[in-house]
Amino acid sequence: MTTDAPEPKALRLARYLKAFVGLRSTTIRDVDKYESVVWFGEMPQEPECRSPAWNDDLESGEPWLKVHKQQFPNLPAIPEILHPWIDQEACRHATAEMPALRATRLEPDLGAEISEGEEPPLIERHLKDYPEVTKAHESYRAVWQAWSADYRRREAIQRIYAELFHLHNQVQKQGEIVELVLGLGLLDWPGSKDKSGSIRRHTITARVDLNFDPATGVIRLEPAADGAQLRIEDDMLEAELRPERSHYAALEEQLKAIDNEIWDRPSAFRAMKSWAEALHAHSEWCSDLQPSLGTGDKPTVSFAPALILRKRTQAGMVRIYDTIIDQLSDNPEEIPPGWGGLIDDRDDHDDPELSLMPSNGAGGSPGNLQEIYFPLPTNREQHRIVEAINRRRGVLVQGPPGTGKSHTIANLICRHIPIRLKQVAQLLREGDGHGRRRPAWRRL
Repeated sequence: MTTDAPEPKALRLARYLKAFVGLRSTTIRDVDKYESVVWFGEMPQEPECRSPAWNDDLESGEPWLKVHKQQFPNLPAIPEILHPWIDQEACRHATAEMPALRATRLEPDLGAEISEGEEPPLIERHLKDYPEVTKAHESYRAVWQAWSADYRRREAIQRIYAELFHLHNQVQKQGEIVELVLGLGLLDWPGSKDKSGSIRRHTITARVDLNFDPATGVIRLEPAADGAQLRIEDDMLEAELRPERSHYAALEEQLKAIDNEIWDRPSAFRAMKSWAEALHAHSEWCSDLQPSLGTGDKPTVSFAPALILRKRTQAGMVRIYDTIIDQLSDNPEEIPPGWGGLIDDRDDHDDPELSLMPSNGAGGSPGNLQEIYFPLPTNREQHRIVEAINRRRGVLVQGPPGTGKSHTIANLICRHIPIRLKQVAQLLREGDGHGRRRPAWRRL
């Protein structure tokens, strides 16, 4: 009787860590469950709210979305003759239809004979008896309707501006726990009872930056500084519903070729359509800005771009562990040294490849080391720590409270920018040639 050989410890550790990360993550199946979603298909297509999502005239360097803060026009003055016959407060609301005139109104009969202290009686006036009021109303209607249409147009733009302003503030305040991404290729799949629940999520995301200019009142959506980095998202799909792994490599190559040109419709649509075709035999693809509905037997992938604010997930770590698992599965004997140190009880050792500066050993004098610049005072032990870090893959620094561990960490972090610190020190020594110390930041 034969039994399968157990998996290598390195591979088991990778699977365990991936599962552990999964326990700490909550899978979102409906895009509306995210903190905030702004759909491009619901944005007004106006000069002050411009995006290549709905046109093909994107120029190089232009933002993916540009929205201007709106200034609203004042209500045109209502002719005085209309004041008794129209609801002036209702006129201030930019509705689709202008408020109508009252058919009748009551006014005091100033010609009636009354006793001292009495109020004059009210008499009823009929609009049909005042054709000049109707004529004035018709003349004012064209002015009011032009104002109302412009006000409502600006109101729609300002609504998007306010939503983007909120997203910008959230990212600025909570950037460590939330992220802003652009979702493409919305998968709508109600599912079936024997497979999975309903799914309504974007299958591709792009990294973006939302930039706000308070001087001009303009908000711009642009690809992240280090690129959009388009990636596939399939964590909302059960394993048996995902396409074959071979399709992933092909799609990733397409996304890599697209890079920041996500509004290049032929390329972007081809990538999203190929994902839809690989997902299900009866899947459908739709290029509309608005989401399309699918059915249990016919999942639909639609263009439907949307700006999404969501909590940061462990998806990146999952992808890293997936890569490690694939590599260890193919070559179980090729274990990276750093990974091997996690599964074997082995002592650390000096690694010549990590040495970045000369050393005279752990007991040497710091005066023999290469010159090091620290922002905080240092002692001999801290110099020994730096020396050890340059020769080993890991160094353990321990001690009771108050012995300077945080102090040491601050110095070690600054150790990673020695060139810039060296420039500052050198400039401070040089001065300006006239015996005065020139501020270093003016020469860097």
